[in-house]
Amino acid sequence: MNTIIFLQSFSNGFLDNFFIFLTMLGEEYLSIFIMLYLFWCVNKDLGYKLGFSILFSTVTNGAIKDTVKAIRPIGNPLIRSLRENTATGYSFPSGHTQTTTSLWFSLMLVIRKFWFYIFATLLIFLVGISRLYLGVHWPLDVLGGLAFGVISVIVGNYLFALSKKKNNKFILLILILPSLIGLILFPSTDYAKAVGGFTGFFIGYVIESTYINFSINKKPLNTILKLLVGLTSILAIKSGLKIILPATNLSDFFRYLIVCLWITAIAPWIFKKLGL
Repeated sequence: MNTIIFLQSFSNGFLDNFFIFLTMLGEEYLSIFIMLYLFWCVNKDLGYKLGFSILFSTVTNGAIKDTVKAIRPIGNPLIRSLRENTATGYSFPSGHTQTTTSLWFSLMLVIRKFWFYIFATLLIFLVGISRLYLGVHWPLDVLGGLAFGVISVIVGNYLFALSKKKNNKFILLILILPSLIGLILFPSTDYAKAVGGFTGFFIGYVIESTYINFSINKKPLNTILKLLVGLTSILAIKSGLKIILPATNLSDFFRYLIVCLWITAIAPWIFKKLGL
C-alpha cells in the first residue's frame, strides 16, 4: 500500500491523464491491432505465434485470478482509484501488465535491437506503474503480471515452434484442452471470453493452414484495404452478436470464438478471393 500512496502523493491532472493513456496501451486493442497487422500484412507465422502467446497469456491470467481471488485496492479509503472500468475481475495478477509483457516480450524476441529492448522494457514498466498510480492494483499484482506474461510467451512460442517442426498442429491442443476444461472451474466472464478467442484462433489456424494458405501481398493499398475490411468486420461481428445473443458466459465464449475464427480463417479467405 505504501508504494501506491507514495506514487499518488505526486498526483495532478497531467499525471492522471498521462497514466490513463499508458494504461490504455495495456488494454486488448493495441495487442489485437499489432497481431492483426503482422498476421494479415507482414508475416503470417509471426502473427500466429504472437496471437497464440497473447491469447494463452490472457487465458492464464483469468484462471489465476479466479483461483487466487485477490481483492483490489479499489474502495480503500487511503487510495484513490481512477479508470475503474478497466479493473474487471480479481486483482492478481495484473491483466494489463501481463498483456503488455506478453506483447512486447514477444516482439523483443523478434526485433533483436538494443533500442527496441530499451523501448519495450520501459513501456512494460510504465504500464505496470500506471496500474499502481491509478489505484487499481497492488505491487504484487504487477510483478505477477510481468512474470506470467514472460512465462506464457516462452511456453506459447515453444509449443508453436514444436508444432511447426513436427508438422502437427494438434500439439497446440496441449494449451487448448485444459483451457476448455477450465470453463467448468472458472466462472468469470473474462475467462470465458479469453477461452472463446483462444479456441476460435486455433480452429481458424487449422482451417487456414490446411485449406486456405493465403499469402501476404505487401502493397500499401492492399494493406490499407485489408485493415479497413478486416477491422470493420470485426467490430460489426462483435457488436452485432452482443446485441443478438443473451448476456451469458456461453454467449461471450461463442462471440469471441467467432471473432477470432474470422481473424484467422474467414478474413484470409476473403482477402484471397479479392486478390488482396
